[in-house]
Amino acid sequence: MRIPFGLDRLPRDPTLRSVEVGTSPLRLNTEPVPPDVMPLATGNHAARVTAAMAWLESLCGDYAPLRRRFIAAYFRFAANAIDAHRTELLTRLQRYDGLYEPEDLLWSALRPLPRGWVPVGERWLTADMLFWDGLKPIAIELAARDTDRQRALLAAKVVTLRIEPAAFDRLDALLPPGFQHFWDGEALPLSPFRRPSPMPPVGRQPQASE
Repeated sequence: MRIPFGLDRLPRDPTLRSVEVGTSPLRLNTEPVPPDVMPLATGNHAARVTAAMAWLESLCGDYAPLRRRFIAAYFRFAANAIDAHRTELLTRLQRYDGLYEPEDLLWSALRPLPRGWVPVGERWLTADMLFWDGLKPIAIELAARDTDRQRALLAAKVVTLRIEPAAFDRLDALLPPGFQHFWDGEALPLSPFRRPSPMPPVGRQPQASE
């Protein structure tokens, strides 16, 4: 299934800006960030986090301060989760002889899709933020009161949460269990700041020595 995102309205071809999801959770590191984000990330972990946040914020749309605030709050939530389990994670990473730090596991957090769309029968419904946990979409509406979109999502039996802006600093208590311990199930830390593997030219098969 493909989930369009970063759009107020679906184009004629909803696959133009979309991500493919399947039986695995969609994480921040599931696919590389777009090439134009890469130059912003030449530096340390903090620089890469800043670049990733700026990219996700750019997908939030115009006049969408709550979505942008949620992106910042979500990254704080992920960083705080790592800090709370630092001793456990250091023990887990000892086998790699210092190659990884606990902060590298931040990229295993579920990836938010601002203005994500989910297919429901013959129609599409959208949410402020959409996540994919490997089994189902999870929609999040950012509002102090129930919204029409929230009611439509719930009526379509899409798992939907409404998070008030005043509660953005309490995401650890509000997000479902699948958002916690997000590093579980990851073989090793993987960054989204990597170049996609080049595909061989059409009609040419890679040789055994390649």
